[in-house]
Amino acid sequence: MLRTFLAACLRETRRILSNSRIFPLLIGGPFFYAFVFGGAFWQGRVQYVPIVIVDQDHSALSREFVRALRASDSVKIVGWVDSPAELVSLARREEAYACVVFPLNFERDVLAGRSPKVAILVDGSNTLIAGPALGAVRDIAATYQVGIDQRDLEATGVPADGSPTITGNSTAGNSTIAARPITFAERPLFNPTGSYSYYILIGLVCAAVQGVIRMGVGVSIGIDRYDRLLSDLKSRDLSVPWLFASKVIGTCFIALPAMYGAVACVLWLFGTPHRGSLFLVLVACTIYVPIQICMGYAYYNLCKSPLFALHIHMYMASALFILSGFTWPYYAEPSLVSAVAHCIPLFPMNCIMRKINLIGAPAGWLLPHFLALAVWLVLAGTLGFAAFKQWCRMQSAAPVPGSRTES
Repeated sequence: MLRTFLAACLRETRRILSNSRIFPLLIGGPFFYAFVFGGAFWQGRVQYVPIVIVDQDHSALSREFVRALRASDSVKIVGWVDSPAELVSLARREEAYACVVFPLNFERDVLAGRSPKVAILVDGSNTLIAGPALGAVRDIAATYQVGIDQRDLEATGVPADGSPTITGNSTAGNSTIAARPITFAERPLFNPTGSYSYYILIGLVCAAVQGVIRMGVGVSIGIDRYDRLLSDLKSRDLSVPWLFASKVIGTCFIALPAMYGAVACVLWLFGTPHRGSLFLVLVACTIYVPIQICMGYAYYNLCKSPLFALHIHMYMASALFILSGFTWPYYAEPSLVSAVAHCIPLFPMNCIMRKINLIGAPAGWLLPHFLALAVWLVLAGTLGFAAFKQWCRMQSAAPVPGSRTES
C-alpha cells in the first residue's frame, strides 16, 4: 500500500515536471509575484510626493520651514506658486499633489508668542498620495524647533546674550530660539471626506471588467461552432478581417452595456462622486472594452488553448492591478516598474476615470491618457487579428465535428 502510494506521488511529480505549462506556473508563479509585489512596494512607503509652496511671509522662519520640508523624504518641493488656487490645475496635470501655504506675518506671530497656522491643500482624489504630504507637514508642525540665524533675528529684537526671549526660552549659543508650536489647517481637494472607497472602487471595476472580458473571450473561442466558422469563411461576402470585426463588435454589444451598467452602479448606487463629463466616461469605456476583447484573442494565440488562456488571465489579474497605480502610486515605484505600469491599458483607463469623476478634469487634461488608449486599441487590434487569423487557419485544417473525416 505504502509503496504504491509513494509510486503514485512520484509519478505525479514527474508528470508535472514534464509538462511545459504546469511546471512554469507552479515554479515561476511565486517568484513572479514576489518580484512584482517587491518591485511595486520597493520603497516601503510613498516618498517624494510633489508639492508646491505659497510663501506669503517671505521670512527667515518660513524659509527654515521650507528647508525642513526639503530634508523630508516624504515630499519633494517642485516649485513656488502665487496662490493656492493654482494647485487645482497642477493636480489635474499630475505635476503637484499638495500645496503648503505660509500666511502673512507667520514669523511675527511666532515671535509674539502666538501659534501661527500653516495651511496645506492636498489632492484628496488620491488618498495614497495625500497621506505622506499631510504626514510630513504634521510631523514638522508638531515638533518644530527651528534654528534662526542671529543676523535675521536682530531686526526682531531677539537678545544676543543668551537672556530669555519673548517666547520664554533662552537663546542657545546666541544664535537660536525655540519656535512656538505651529498648527496647520488641512483642506482636501476633490475628495473632502477622504473616502478611500471613492478612490479605489472605480479602479476595481476597471480591473474586473478587464479580467472578465478577457476570460469571456477565451471561453467564447473554446465553444465557437466549427461548422458556423467554416461556413462564414467560405462565404464570398465575409473575409477574415470582416469576420474578426464581427466577432469584436458582437461581443461589444454585450460587454459595453455591462461596463456602462457597472460604472453607473459605482457612480449612482454606491455614491462615488462624479464631477466631470459623462460623455468622456462613455468614450473611455467604448475604447477600453474593444481593447480587452482583442487582447482576449491575443492571449488565446499565445496559449493555444482556451482553458490555458483562461488560467493566464486569472494568473495575471492581480499583477496588472498592482501595476496600474491604484494600490501604490506609480511614481513611488522603481523606474523600471513605473515604466511597465505606463505600458498596460489599465493604467490610462484608471487615470481617466479617477480624474473625470473625482477631479472633474476636462478633455484637454485627459488627452495623453486617451492617446495611450488609442495606441493600445491599434496594438490590441493588430495582435487580436493576427491571433484570430491563425485560429481560423487551424480550424479550416481541422475536421468538422460529426463529419465522415472525423469518424
